[in-house]
Amino acid sequence: MATQTSLVAQQVRLQQWAEQIRDCQSRPKGMDVETWCAQNNLTKANYYYRLRRVREVCLEQVQGTAATAFVELPVPTTASTELPRIPQTVTSDDTAPLIRIKNTKGLSAEIFSGVSPEMLRHLIGAFSHVE
Repeated sequence: MATQTSLVAQQVRLQQWAEQIRDCQSRPKGMDVETWCAQNNLTKANYYYRLRRVREVCLEQVQGTAATAFVELPVPTTASTELPRIPQTVTSDDTAPLIRIKNTKGLSAEIFSGVSPEMLRHLIGAFSHVE
C-alpha cells in the first residue's frame, strides 16, 4: 500500500511540475526564466530539474507505447520549386499509387500522382526520423 501511495504522490507531483512548466513556457514575451522563477518562488536550478524530470517521464511513456502506425503530415500551404513535380502518368487506374515505399521499421507509404513536392519532402523527413 505504501508503494502505491508513493506512486500516486509521484504522479501528482509530476502533474504539478508539468503545469508549472507550461506556465513558465507561456510567460510574457521578454521575461526570462530566472525572473519567472523568482516570481513563482522557485529557483532556476529547481525549475530545470523539474523540466528534465517531466521530459524523462514523457519520453518513457512515448517509448513504452506501441510502434507508431500513423504519422500526421502537415498540409502544404505553398508550392515549392525545390523538388521537381512528379509527372502525371496516364493509367487506366488513377487510384493506384505511383510508388510504394516501406522501411525496415514497418512504416510504409503510397505516393500518388498528385503529390506536391512539399508533401513529398515532409514524407521523406518523417521516414528519416522513424526509430
